[in-house]
Amino acid sequence: MALTDLSHLRMPRAYREALRLPRSERIDGHAVPVATAWWNAEVVAARLPGGPVIGPGVSQLSRGDLFADADSLDPGSDEDVLRFLWRVLAWGSGKKLRLDRRRIHAVAGDVPGAVAALRRAVEAARESPERAYEALRPGNRNAIAHLGPAFSTKVLYFAGRGALGHPCAILDSQVAATLKNACGWDSLGRGGWPTGTYVRYCELLQRWAREEGDRLGRPVGVDEIERRLFRP
Repeated sequence: MALTDLSHLRMPRAYREALRLPRSERIDGHAVPVATAWWNAEVVAARLPGGPVIGPGVSQLSRGDLFADADSLDPGSDEDVLRFLWRVLAWGSGKKLRLDRRRIHAVAGDVPGAVAALRRAVEAARESPERAYEALRPGNRNAIAHLGPAFSTKVLYFAGRGALGHPCAILDSQVAATLKNACGWDSLGRGGWPTGTYVRYCELLQRWAREEGDRLGRPVGVDEIERRLFRP
C-alpha cells in the first residue's frame, strides 16, 4: 500500500472542543487505577531493582505523577531507570496486566541490556523521536521482549517530563484506529510500526498542535492531540 500523504490530513473539527479544557485537567490529572500490590510483589519476586513501584495506599497513577518521576530520574541509576519503567507499565496497563509478568521476566533475563536500552531511549526522547524509538525498537524488533510500540512509546512520551514542546507521543492501536477511520491515514496499520512511521506520526501531531495552538491562542502539546485521538 502506498504511504498516505499526511500533508493533507486535518484533525476533525469535532475533536477541537476537548482542547478548550485546561491542559492540567486533561493531561496532568489524567489518572488510571493501578494494581499496586501486584506490581510491588512481582518486582520483589523477580529480584529486580525499582521497588516498591507504588507507595502503600496509592491506588492510581496520573500522567502528572509520571512527569514528576521523569523530572527526578537519574539516568545513571539502574534503580531509577527500572522504577520509571515499572510505573509507566503500571499506568499503561491499569488493571489488565496482560503481558506485564512477561515484560518483568524479560528484563530479569538481561538487566544490563534492558537498562542500557531504556537509558538511550530516555536520553534521546527529548530531542529525536527517531533515535528514541530505535533505542527500544531496533530494526523493527523489541529491544525488551513484549515491550512493543504501544508501551515503548509511553516510555518515550513520559521521558519528556510534561514539557509542552516534547516531540514524542504515545502511539497504540486505539490511536491508530482513530487516525485511520476518522482522519484518513489509510496506510498506518494497527501495530508493529517501523521507525519511519513513528516519526511521521510525531510530525503529524506536532503540526496539528501548532495549528490548534494558533487557533486557540495558546501553546498546545502533542499529548493533548493524542489523548483526543485515544478517546474519539
